[in-house]
Amino acid sequence: MKALAVVAALIVVALTPALALAGEGHGLALLIYTLVVAGLALALLTNLLGRALPRKTFSWPPRSRARQAEQPTAQFEKIERALVAASWNESHLYQSMRPLVREILTARLRGNHRVDLERSPDRAHAVVGDGYAWSLARPEREPPLGPGGRGWSRGELDSLLDELEAV
Repeated sequence: MKALAVVAALIVVALTPALALAGEGHGLALLIYTLVVAGLALALLTNLLGRALPRKTFSWPPRSRARQAEQPTAQFEKIERALVAASWNESHLYQSMRPLVREILTARLRGNHRVDLERSPDRAHAVVGDGYAWSLARPEREPPLGPGGRGWSRGELDSLLDELEAV
């Protein structure tokens, strides 16, 4: 700040004699002098305002926001693929839908009923009931022996969704 004021004073002192000595062509010299002094005054005012006003810190959204926006889309696509595969055969139903149903049931049982699916399957069974959700998520369910068996129809998958929402 002091250095800027000293430089401004030196320039003004240096240009004042130039303006006085310009003689008849002082119009151009006066213009240059006025522009330099105005520029120095603006620089000095900007510096003073910058020091007097509180600093504004900008908080830009994190770059990971784009990844967060992609995550729900990826989850939706994963669920969509699982639903399509669940209709093919029992093996795909077990491999694709069972982990999703267990994850959803575990979260809803813990959050809404304070029941752990793994630790107290009897209490979980009492809450969930004997529907599609329990038949797919029950802990003792064995994987199918081969790729055979039928998958679930759209109506059965809709019933599964209704049961999951009810928990």
